[in-house]
Amino acid sequence: MNVPFLRDDPLEYGTVEHIAPGVRRVLCNNPSAFTFRGTNTYLIGGGKSVAVLDPGPEDAAHLQAILAATSGETITHVIVSHTHRDHSPGARALQAATGAPSYAHGPHATPPHDGQEGGDHDFMPDVRVPDGGAIEGADWRLTALFTPGHCGNHLCFALEGTGILFSADHVMSWSTSVVSPPDGDMRAYRDSLAKLRAREGQDRLYLPGHGPKLPDPMPFLDALSLHRQKREARVIAALREHGPIAAEALVGPVYGPLDPRLVRAAGRSLLAQLIMLEGEGAAIREGELWRLA
Repeated sequence: MNVPFLRDDPLEYGTVEHIAPGVRRVLCNNPSAFTFRGTNTYLIGGGKSVAVLDPGPEDAAHLQAILAATSGETITHVIVSHTHRDHSPGARALQAATGAPSYAHGPHATPPHDGQEGGDHDFMPDVRVPDGGAIEGADWRLTALFTPGHCGNHLCFALEGTGILFSADHVMSWSTSVVSPPDGDMRAYRDSLAKLRAREGQDRLYLPGHGPKLPDPMPFLDALSLHRQKREARVIAALREHGPIAAEALVGPVYGPLDPRLVRAAGRSLLAQLIMLEGEGAAIREGELWRLA
């Protein structure tokens, strides 16, 4: 089963997409090989109680787009799904402009000296939100779902009474998620996929951190899970044929031809896969090299 990615996203930067009653999207102009067309910022609620979910990077134009979209309204909550630099740094300027408190699971889970790339180590939420915790506005209520894997403090959010799940970077409509150790954890990522899959019947629409909205998400989750299982099988086969071998050297045998911009990220995800196999007793690390147990 191939993953049915969605890559048609014509939303113009700085404009507002009305997705559902009380749910709007503003797209940040920070496109890249990892962010697709940019970071999705969601506006939840309206009037005197608006939550901004994932204010994005430090970007003056995007900040002004958020403030323009909520002109005449009151931003009461700044919510961060996880502390990667394309999602959380924009919270600081937004809070300075609005006085709204920030909400997240916690600060970045690994310190800078551990080598984690892309982490926003400066962010500290005003309110820490646990798994199952609620964030409430005047006419909306979000339930947090702790979904580590892509990032150690990653949260998804279910919008009560709507069937909408804000899936952030755990499940994106346009691509698979990079899982980069030490903050990224493949076992946790796959367990978090299973956690969302167990919500069948509750979530009918995913709104991801990058890419367009994802209707009928359960078959998509099945395809993602199968994709990861096949990738694991290729890793084991490559170790059998080429090991002992470094994680990054496995990129070619496992992925085949790949955009050069993605080779390092692929190597990080392969390292996460190898660490998972090591934890399960299926692989052994010898310095920088890996082999089957």
